[in-house]
Amino acid sequence: MNDSFLAKNLASLPSHLSLFLQNESSSAEGYKYNRVLSKSGDDTLEIDGVWIHSQFDPKKEAIRFVAELPHDGTERIYLLFGAGIGYIIPYLLKRNKVTILWMEPFPFLIREALSKFDFSEFFLSGKLVLITGENLEDQLSDAVKGKGTHPISFVPHRGSWQWKESEYVRLKHIAEQMFHKKDVNLATLTRFEKIWAKNICYNLPELSQFRPVSDLFGIANGMKIVIACAGPSLSESIPELIEYRNQYLLLAVDTAVPILTSFGVDPDLIYSVDPQALNSQYLEDYNGEGILIFDPTSTYISLRLEKGPNKGFVTSSPFPLIQLLEKTSSGEIGSVPFGGSVSTNAASLATLMGAKKVYLVGQDLSFTKGLAHSKGAVLEERLNYLESRKFRREKHNYKQLFALPQKQVLGNQNETYITNEKMLIFKKWFEDHTKENPWINLTKFGAKLEGMEYSNFEKEFSFDQNGSHNQNELVNTTKRLIHSKLKEKPNFFDKTLLTKDIQNTISSLKDFAILVKQGSTVSKRIYQQIQKNQINPKTFSEDIKQMDGIDEQVSQKKGLNEILSLGIQRVILTITEGYDDHLSLEEKENVQLGVAKKSLLLYEGLYESVQSTKRMLTKSLYRLQSIN
Repeated sequence: MNDSFLAKNLASLPSHLSLFLQNESSSAEGYKYNRVLSKSGDDTLEIDGVWIHSQFDPKKEAIRFVAELPHDGTERIYLLFGAGIGYIIPYLLKRNKVTILWMEPFPFLIREALSKFDFSEFFLSGKLVLITGENLEDQLSDAVKGKGTHPISFVPHRGSWQWKESEYVRLKHIAEQMFHKKDVNLATLTRFEKIWAKNICYNLPELSQFRPVSDLFGIANGMKIVIACAGPSLSESIPELIEYRNQYLLLAVDTAVPILTSFGVDPDLIYSVDPQALNSQYLEDYNGEGILIFDPTSTYISLRLEKGPNKGFVTSSPFPLIQLLEKTSSGEIGSVPFGGSVSTNAASLATLMGAKKVYLVGQDLSFTKGLAHSKGAVLEERLNYLESRKFRREKHNYKQLFALPQKQVLGNQNETYITNEKMLIFKKWFEDHTKENPWINLTKFGAKLEGMEYSNFEKEFSFDQNGSHNQNELVNTTKRLIHSKLKEKPNFFDKTLLTKDIQNTISSLKDFAILVKQGSTVSKRIYQQIQKNQINPKTFSEDIKQMDGIDEQVSQKKGLNEILSLGIQRVILTITEGYDDHLSLEEKENVQLGVAKKSLLLYEGLYESVQSTKRMLTKSLYRLQSIN
């Protein structure tokens, strides 16, 4: 062991990791542990009878293993699940254009490696990143930031896995989950960037007449709220929903509304967050008393239906465009935590409303009984119009089941269900948040939510006569209070001020468009000079100076840039994460050309976003001025 190596390595690590390793014991934590010399004279380890490295020649073993790993000279990430005392790492570090992420669950092994090899230079440069301790998924996410297009090689360390396979498999699962979640989030962001911006702009006139969701916070103190989701088993819970209907407040996700109303069950609140136009069809024939809880990015068509809920509460949004509405409010709109699906929003809202208990129904998170949707869902009903001799609803259901790779998940009775990665993300969200929330799962079938109490309607809602009466009174009182909130005067949002702010924003965008267009022209000129290798020192210097001035002016328009950023997420991710294939191989290899291309992409994206946002706000202004 070399104490000077250990000290240097610890000093080069982030402070939280250095402190973690210094506070952890350097022993093998109770394992039968021997550090011995191999036949070649190099150190090796034996733990619980398992050789972590070769007992003959650890270096030769490492060289052979590294030779099998892919390396084509382009940027690449090696993700190590264990490395023993680190023999493989120096050989990987010799390769150009590689980043090594080293995940290790056992601190004593890390200390052994850091005492044998001096990695300090590579820790400081970022070529080698250690991931251990708490919040492994967050550490891994930070480590790959800016490397979105680099291929990743998973590298399990054979000896470590032979010793404690379950611990290293857990690391692999964490990595797979993080990368899948990142892919889903990036795909969602880039897929919906323009439709989110469009919906917020087009929703402004109608939302100016809504109340803030903060009006509902704490309003259901001591009550029971049932969240109706649209999983395949929802229809099978209808009898219980009807039997105990007066004893709870019913908050339905919009996708569940047609199913509920087809059985005569009318929700008290309806939550809508999906930006796609199809979601408006869940509400188009609704004529009940349910009040809408509306995310500003949800499809604007829902607020323009002849039938359907046209009054309700609006939530805040993380997207800067909502500032146009927030600035005209008389208080906080209110934020609702979200986990990627409308059901996660609904459960969070029920908790914010002060519910004593929140029950989930139809939250299968699986393809229960081979179904992708509950019977009666809009996607099912639409098939009545689409079915033909060559296209049957069974084929559609089959395609839904196999749209993503299938996974297996256990139910509450240890039965097995088919699910997919997307639903597993939502499953984990509920499991991660259930400890601090009063959530109970009443879903009849489907995936088990670990850590969440599983129950049934009879147990939760069977009261004596007095208890049932008291609960009924509490529910009715809360319903009346919610309806009274919608009638409060004056309006929460100032329509006159909103009109003025939109007009000012449109005017600012017109001026900004001139500057951004100029930036696009100059950056294109710089790019072409570098690409053709025809740089005129004088004109090139003038262009760079002009570009610096434009960059400075654009950066000062912070408010406008925030508003416009929603519509150019793909461009932003290209610049910050290396996402997508906007850059050619030539541009990736030529640093100057790559920088010039990113500048060009940014200004072209900004100009497109300026034009589209100005056009959408102009339409929204016209509609706002037309509403009485």
